Amino acid sequence: MTQSSILFVGQTVAGSRTVQRIKEFEKLGCRVEVVPTNLAGASYEDKPGLVTRLRYRLRYPADAAGAGKQILNSLNGNQFDVLWLERAVEIGANTLRSVKKLNPKIKIVWYAEDDMMNPLHRTRQVEAAMPYYDLWVTTKSFNAEPKEVPTFGVKNILFVNNSYDPTLHRPINPSEQDRSDFGAEVSFVGTFEKYRADSLVYLARQGVPVRVWGNGWAAYKDKVPGLLIEGRPAYDDEYVKVICSSKINLCFLRKENRDLQTCRSIEIPASGGFMLHERNAEMAAIFNEDREAAYFASDQELLEQCKKWLLDFTAREEVAKNGLDKVTIGSFSHSERLQEILDAARQAGPE
Repeated sequence: MTQSSILFVGQTVAGSRTVQRIKEFEKLGCRVEVVPTNLAGASYEDKPGLVTRLRYRLRYPADAAGAGKQILNSLNGNQFDVLWLERAVEIGANTLRSVKKLNPKIKIVWYAEDDMMNPLHRTRQVEAAMPYYDLWVTTKSFNAEPKEVPTFGVKNILFVNNSYDPTLHRPINPSEQDRSDFGAEVSFVGTFEKYRADSLVYLARQGVPVRVWGNGWAAYKDKVPGLLIEGRPAYDDEYVKVICSSKINLCFLRKENRDLQTCRSIEIPASGGFMLHERNAEMAAIFNEDREAAYFASDQELLEQCKKWLLDFTAREEVAKNGLDKVTIGSFSHSERLQEILDAARQAGPE
Protein backbone atom coordinates (compact mmCIF):
# COMPACT_ATOMS: atom_id res chain seq x y z
CA MET A 1 0.00 0.00 0.00
CA THR A 2 3.06 2.22 -0.29
CA GLN A 3 1.80 3.79 -3.54
CA SER A 4 -1.71 4.46 -2.25
CA SER A 5 -4.10 7.09 -3.55
CA ILE A 6 -5.00 9.36 -0.64
CA LEU A 7 -7.71 11.98 -0.27
CA PHE A 8 -6.21 14.10 2.49
CA VAL A 9 -8.48 16.38 4.53
CA GLY A 10 -7.00 18.85 7.01
CA GLN A 11 -5.67 22.33 7.78
CA THR A 12 -3.14 23.65 5.30
CA VAL A 13 -2.15 26.88 7.09
CA ALA A 14 1.49 28.01 7.25
CA GLY A 15 3.46 26.23 9.96
CA SER A 16 1.04 23.30 10.06
CA ARG A 17 2.49 19.84 10.52
CA THR A 18 -0.35 18.68 8.29
CA VAL A 19 1.52 20.20 5.34
CA GLN A 20 4.63 18.24 6.35
CA ARG A 21 2.68 14.97 6.29
CA ILE A 22 1.17 15.73 2.89
CA LYS A 23 4.67 16.17 1.46
CA GLU A 24 5.88 12.97 3.12
CA PHE A 25 2.99 10.99 1.61
CA GLU A 26 4.07 12.27 -1.79
CA LYS A 27 7.67 11.24 -1.08
CA LEU A 28 6.37 7.74 -0.29
CA GLY A 29 5.04 7.63 -3.82
CA CYS A 30 1.41 8.21 -2.91
CA ARG A 31 -0.98 10.15 -5.12
CA VAL A 32 -2.41 12.83 -2.85
CA GLU A 33 -5.36 15.14 -3.37
CA VAL A 34 -5.86 17.74 -0.63
CA VAL A 35 -9.14 19.07 0.73
CA PRO A 36 -8.45 22.00 3.08
CA THR A 37 -10.65 22.46 6.15
CA ASN A 38 -9.54 26.10 6.42
CA LEU A 39 -10.39 29.07 4.24
CA ALA A 40 -7.73 30.29 1.80
CA GLY A 41 -5.26 32.64 3.48
CA ALA A 42 -6.08 31.49 7.02
CA SER A 43 -3.35 31.44 9.67
CA TYR A 44 -2.91 30.32 13.26
CA GLU A 45 -2.79 34.00 14.24
CA ASP A 46 -6.37 34.64 13.04
CA LYS A 47 -8.77 35.46 15.86
CA PRO A 48 -12.09 33.61 15.54
CA GLY A 49 -15.24 35.70 15.43
CA LEU A 50 -18.08 35.55 17.94
CA VAL A 51 -20.17 33.07 15.95
CA THR A 52 -17.19 30.77 15.44
CA ARG A 53 -16.34 30.84 19.15
CA LEU A 54 -19.97 30.16 20.07
CA ARG A 55 -20.21 27.21 17.71
CA TYR A 56 -17.02 25.70 19.14
CA ARG A 57 -18.38 26.14 22.64
CA LEU A 58 -21.48 24.26 21.51
CA ARG A 59 -19.15 21.65 19.98
CA TYR A 60 -20.65 22.15 16.53
CA PRO A 61 -18.20 24.07 14.31
CA ALA A 62 -19.25 25.15 10.84
CA ASP A 63 -17.68 23.59 7.77
CA ALA A 64 -16.73 27.06 6.53
CA ALA A 65 -14.44 25.75 3.78
CA GLY A 66 -17.04 23.32 2.44
CA ALA A 67 -14.72 20.37 3.02
CA GLY A 68 -17.58 17.86 3.36
CA LYS A 69 -18.98 18.71 -0.06
CA GLN A 70 -15.50 18.73 -1.61
CA ILE A 71 -14.79 15.24 -0.25
CA LEU A 72 -17.85 13.85 -2.02
CA ASN A 73 -17.08 15.78 -5.20
CA SER A 74 -13.54 14.38 -5.24
CA LEU A 75 -14.78 10.82 -4.74
CA ASN A 76 -17.37 11.10 -7.50
CA GLY A 77 -15.68 9.35 -10.40
CA ASN A 78 -12.26 9.06 -8.69
CA GLN A 79 -10.90 6.08 -6.82
CA PHE A 80 -8.92 6.55 -3.60
CA ASP A 81 -7.51 3.88 -1.29
CA VAL A 82 -7.56 6.08 1.81
CA LEU A 83 -9.61 9.00 3.08
CA TRP A 84 -7.30 10.62 5.63
CA LEU A 85 -8.99 13.08 7.99
CA GLU A 86 -6.47 15.01 10.05
CA ARG A 87 -8.33 16.60 12.93
CA ALA A 88 -11.18 17.32 10.53
CA VAL A 89 -13.60 18.13 13.35
CA GLU A 90 -16.19 19.58 10.95
CA ILE A 91 -16.80 16.29 9.13
CA GLY A 92 -19.70 14.22 10.43
CA ALA A 93 -21.35 10.83 10.05
CA ASN A 94 -23.49 11.72 7.05
CA THR A 95 -20.41 12.53 5.00
CA LEU A 96 -18.64 9.31 5.97
CA ARG A 97 -21.72 7.21 5.19
CA SER A 98 -21.87 8.82 1.76
CA VAL A 99 -18.15 8.14 1.28
CA LYS A 100 -18.67 4.43 1.87
CA LYS A 101 -21.57 4.36 -0.59
CA LEU A 102 -19.40 5.96 -3.27
CA ASN A 103 -16.40 3.73 -2.51
CA PRO A 104 -17.13 0.77 -0.21
CA LYS A 105 -13.48 -0.35 -0.20
CA ILE A 106 -11.95 2.98 0.85
CA LYS A 107 -10.22 3.04 4.24
CA ILE A 108 -11.30 5.98 6.38
CA VAL A 109 -8.48 7.06 8.73
CA TRP A 110 -8.59 9.61 11.55
CA TYR A 111 -5.36 11.26 12.74
CA ALA A 112 -5.04 13.85 15.50
CA GLU A 113 -2.52 14.94 18.11
CA ASP A 114 -5.19 16.08 20.59
CA ASP A 115 -6.84 14.20 23.44
CA MET A 116 -10.14 13.33 21.80
CA MET A 117 -11.75 12.45 25.12
CA ASN A 118 -11.71 16.16 25.86
CA PRO A 119 -15.11 17.51 24.71
CA LEU A 120 -13.39 20.70 23.55
CA HIS A 121 -11.72 18.63 20.82
CA ARG A 122 -14.41 15.99 20.28
CA THR A 123 -17.04 17.94 18.36
CA ARG A 124 -20.56 16.58 17.92
CA GLN A 125 -19.74 15.81 14.30
CA VAL A 126 -16.68 13.79 15.26
CA GLU A 127 -18.51 11.98 18.04
CA ALA A 128 -21.30 10.84 15.69
CA ALA A 129 -18.80 9.80 13.02
CA MET A 130 -16.42 7.79 15.19
CA PRO A 131 -17.97 4.34 14.46
CA TYR A 132 -17.47 4.92 10.72
CA TYR A 133 -13.67 5.14 10.87
CA ASP A 134 -11.78 2.05 9.76
CA LEU A 135 -8.71 3.18 11.70
CA TRP A 136 -8.39 5.77 14.46
CA VAL A 137 -4.82 6.99 14.99
CA THR A 138 -3.78 8.82 18.14
CA THR A 139 -0.54 10.06 19.70
CA LYS A 140 -2.17 9.69 23.14
CA SER A 141 -1.42 6.21 24.46
CA PHE A 142 -4.22 6.43 27.04
CA ASN A 143 -6.83 7.17 24.33
CA ALA A 144 -6.36 3.59 23.11
CA GLU A 145 -7.43 2.14 26.47
CA PRO A 146 -10.82 0.32 26.46
CA LYS A 147 -12.55 2.95 28.63
CA GLU A 148 -11.54 5.84 26.39
CA VAL A 149 -11.97 6.30 22.60
CA PRO A 150 -13.29 2.74 22.00
CA THR A 151 -16.38 3.59 24.08
CA PHE A 152 -17.55 5.79 21.18
CA GLY A 153 -17.68 2.88 18.76
CA VAL A 154 -14.15 2.99 17.38
CA LYS A 155 -13.22 -0.59 16.48
CA ASN A 156 -9.60 -0.22 15.38
CA ILE A 157 -7.34 2.20 17.22
CA LEU A 158 -3.61 2.66 16.77
CA PHE A 159 -1.32 4.54 19.13
CA VAL A 160 1.79 6.02 17.51
CA ASN A 161 4.60 8.15 18.85
CA ASN A 162 5.02 11.65 17.46
CA SER A 163 7.32 12.08 14.48
CA TYR A 164 9.47 14.65 12.69
CA ASP A 165 10.30 15.94 9.22
CA PRO A 166 13.96 15.06 8.43
CA THR A 167 14.19 17.74 5.73
CA LEU A 168 13.18 20.41 8.25
CA HIS A 169 14.07 19.16 11.72
CA ARG A 170 17.81 18.62 11.43
CA PRO A 171 20.90 20.08 13.09
CA ILE A 172 22.10 23.34 11.56
CA ASN A 173 25.07 25.56 12.31
CA PRO A 174 23.49 28.93 13.16
CA SER A 175 25.24 32.07 11.97
CA GLU A 176 26.18 34.79 14.42
CA GLN A 177 23.15 36.71 13.19
CA ASP A 178 20.94 33.68 13.80
CA ARG A 179 22.27 33.36 17.34
CA SER A 180 21.48 37.00 17.95
CA ASP A 181 18.02 36.78 16.40
CA PHE A 182 16.97 33.44 17.85
CA GLY A 183 19.40 32.31 20.53
CA ALA A 184 18.84 32.02 24.28
CA GLU A 185 20.19 30.52 27.44
CA VAL A 186 16.76 28.89 27.83
CA SER A 187 14.05 28.97 25.18
CA PHE A 188 10.45 27.91 24.91
CA VAL A 189 8.40 27.73 21.72
CA GLY A 190 4.67 27.32 22.27
CA THR A 191 1.29 28.89 22.92
CA PHE A 192 0.58 30.67 26.19
CA GLU A 193 -0.85 28.67 29.06
CA LYS A 194 -0.99 30.00 32.61
CA TYR A 195 1.00 27.19 34.21
CA ARG A 196 3.72 27.60 31.58
CA ALA A 197 3.89 31.32 32.24
CA ASP A 198 4.13 30.73 36.00
CA SER A 199 7.12 28.41 35.51
CA LEU A 200 8.90 30.77 33.13
CA VAL A 201 8.32 33.78 35.40
CA TYR A 202 9.74 31.73 38.27
CA LEU A 203 12.89 30.95 36.26
CA ALA A 204 13.38 34.57 35.24
CA ARG A 205 12.94 35.84 38.79
CA GLN A 206 15.51 33.30 39.97
CA GLY A 207 18.06 34.69 37.53
CA VAL A 208 17.66 32.28 34.60
CA PRO A 209 16.91 34.25 31.39
CA VAL A 210 14.22 32.80 29.15
CA ARG A 211 13.20 33.67 25.59
CA VAL A 212 9.65 32.80 24.51
CA TRP A 213 8.17 32.35 21.04
CA GLY A 214 4.47 31.76 20.47
CA ASN A 215 0.97 33.17 20.47
CA GLY A 216 -0.89 34.57 23.46
CA TRP A 217 2.03 35.96 25.48
CA ALA A 218 1.38 39.71 24.97
CA ALA A 219 0.37 40.34 28.60
CA TYR A 220 3.87 39.28 29.75
CA LYS A 221 5.89 41.37 27.32
CA ASP A 222 8.31 43.71 29.15
CA LYS A 223 6.77 42.78 32.49
CA VAL A 224 9.40 40.53 34.06
CA PRO A 225 13.17 41.19 33.85
CA GLY A 226 14.87 38.21 32.22
CA LEU A 227 11.71 37.04 30.47
CA LEU A 228 11.96 38.01 26.80
CA ILE A 229 8.63 37.67 25.01
CA GLU A 230 9.06 37.76 21.24
CA GLY A 231 5.34 38.24 20.65
CA ARG A 232 5.18 35.94 17.65
CA PRO A 233 5.52 32.25 16.83
CA ALA A 234 8.55 30.58 15.27
CA TYR A 235 7.68 28.17 12.48
CA ASP A 236 9.65 25.87 10.20
CA ASP A 237 13.22 27.14 9.60
CA GLU A 238 12.94 29.82 12.30
CA TYR A 239 11.80 27.16 14.76
CA VAL A 240 14.88 25.07 13.99
CA LYS A 241 17.09 28.16 14.36
CA VAL A 242 15.64 28.73 17.85
CA ILE A 243 16.39 25.13 18.82
CA CYS A 244 19.92 25.13 17.44
CA SER A 245 20.75 28.58 18.87
CA SER A 246 19.51 27.84 22.42
CA LYS A 247 21.48 26.15 25.16
CA ILE A 248 18.36 24.60 26.70
CA ASN A 249 15.04 23.93 24.93
CA LEU A 250 12.09 23.52 27.27
CA CYS A 251 9.25 21.15 26.47
CA PHE A 252 6.07 21.72 28.45
CA LEU A 253 3.03 19.45 28.13
CA ARG A 254 -0.53 20.67 27.65
CA LYS A 255 -2.64 19.79 30.67
CA GLU A 256 -5.94 19.98 28.76
CA ASN A 257 -4.53 17.36 26.40
CA ARG A 258 -3.20 15.18 29.24
CA ASP A 259 -0.01 15.18 27.17
CA LEU A 260 2.74 12.68 27.84
CA GLN A 261 4.58 13.68 24.66
CA THR A 262 4.14 16.34 21.99
CA CYS A 263 5.50 17.03 18.52
CA ARG A 264 8.30 19.05 20.12
CA SER A 265 9.27 16.00 22.19
CA ILE A 266 10.66 14.52 18.97
CA GLU A 267 11.44 17.65 16.93
CA ILE A 268 13.84 19.17 19.49
CA PRO A 269 16.24 16.19 19.62
CA ALA A 270 15.81 15.64 15.86
CA SER A 271 17.11 19.18 15.36
CA GLY A 272 20.13 18.45 17.55
CA GLY A 273 18.88 20.51 20.48
CA PHE A 274 19.30 19.85 24.19
CA MET A 275 15.82 19.10 25.57
CA LEU A 276 14.58 19.67 29.12
CA HIS A 277 11.16 17.98 29.23
CA GLU A 278 8.40 17.50 31.78
CA ARG A 279 9.04 14.12 33.38
CA ASN A 280 6.81 11.10 32.81
CA ALA A 281 7.32 7.37 32.31
CA GLU A 282 6.34 7.34 28.63
CA MET A 283 8.99 9.88 27.68
CA ALA A 284 11.62 8.32 29.92
CA ALA A 285 11.06 5.05 28.06
CA ILE A 286 11.91 6.82 24.78
CA PHE A 287 14.76 9.08 25.92
CA ASN A 288 16.99 7.89 28.74
CA GLU A 289 17.21 10.49 31.49
CA ASP A 290 20.44 12.51 31.58
CA ARG A 291 21.74 10.53 28.60
CA GLU A 292 19.34 11.49 25.77
CA ALA A 293 17.22 14.18 27.47
CA ALA A 294 16.80 15.87 30.83
CA TYR A 295 13.59 16.06 32.84
CA PHE A 296 11.82 18.07 35.52
CA ALA A 297 8.67 17.59 37.60
CA SER A 298 8.35 20.89 39.49
CA ASP A 299 9.41 24.52 39.22
CA GLN A 300 12.13 23.93 41.79
CA GLU A 301 13.54 20.99 39.83
CA LEU A 302 13.20 23.00 36.61
CA LEU A 303 15.36 25.73 38.14
CA GLU A 304 17.92 23.24 39.44
CA GLN A 305 18.14 21.49 36.08
CA CYS A 306 18.58 24.75 34.18
CA LYS A 307 21.38 25.88 36.48
CA LYS A 308 23.06 22.47 36.31
CA TRP A 309 23.00 22.08 32.52
CA LEU A 310 23.81 25.69 31.67
CA LEU A 311 27.14 25.23 33.44
CA ASP A 312 28.18 22.10 31.53
CA PHE A 313 28.59 22.63 27.78
CA THR A 314 30.23 19.26 27.19
CA ALA A 315 27.49 17.31 28.98
CA ARG A 316 24.77 19.24 27.13
CA GLU A 317 26.38 18.47 23.79
CA GLU A 318 26.65 14.78 24.64
CA VAL A 319 22.98 14.55 25.66
CA ALA A 320 21.90 16.42 22.51
CA LYS A 321 23.97 14.09 20.32
CA ASN A 322 22.53 11.00 21.97
CA GLY A 323 18.98 12.35 21.61
CA LEU A 324 19.61 13.02 17.93
CA ASP A 325 20.95 9.49 17.47
CA LYS A 326 17.85 8.05 19.16
CA VAL A 327 15.37 9.67 16.77
CA THR A 328 17.43 9.22 13.60
CA ILE A 329 18.25 5.57 14.25
CA GLY A 330 14.78 4.81 15.61
CA SER A 331 11.53 4.90 13.64
CA PHE A 332 10.51 8.50 14.34
CA SER A 333 10.43 10.17 10.92
CA HIS A 334 7.13 11.19 9.33
CA SER A 335 7.66 8.75 6.47
CA GLU A 336 8.21 5.81 8.82
CA ARG A 337 5.20 6.79 10.89
CA LEU A 338 2.94 7.27 7.86
CA GLN A 339 3.98 3.93 6.38
CA GLU A 340 3.15 2.28 9.72
CA ILE A 341 -0.31 3.85 9.60
CA LEU A 342 -0.93 2.88 5.96
CA ASP A 343 0.05 -0.71 6.75
CA ALA A 344 -2.38 -0.74 9.68
CA ALA A 345 -5.14 0.82 7.55
CA ARG A 346 -4.79 -1.96 4.99
CA GLN A 347 -5.56 -4.49 7.73
CA ALA A 348 -8.40 -2.48 9.30
CA GLY A 349 -12.09 -2.59 8.50
CA PRO A 350 -13.90 -4.62 5.87
CA GLU A 351 -12.18 -5.34 2.57
